[in-house]
Amino acid sequence: MSEQAASRQKLDIISFIKNLGSSRAQMAERIRKEEYFNLVKESVQDAYMEWQNALANFENAEGKDMIDYYAYRIKASQIRYNYLLKKAKEAQNQ
Repeated sequence: MSEQAASRQKLDIISFIKNLGSSRAQMAERIRKEEYFNLVKESVQDAYMEWQNALANFENAEGKDMIDYYAYRIKASQIRYNYLLKKAKEAQNQ
């Protein structure tokens, strides 16, 4: 094998190793994004359940203080749900 061919083969091997490392980095980044999306998705589901529970408890609340409390919980859980839903959509589009 000529010196030029050996040099070219060495460069090909180095290029292959660099691409392999790059592929692993891309795969790790994709996995990180998927894990983040799944975490946000789970949080959206939890926020939705919290919102629904607040609505159900409001319907059964007795007394002005409890009605005020559940009205606050409904509004807070709506805001949390909408925020997390927005984050999930952003994570899905990345």
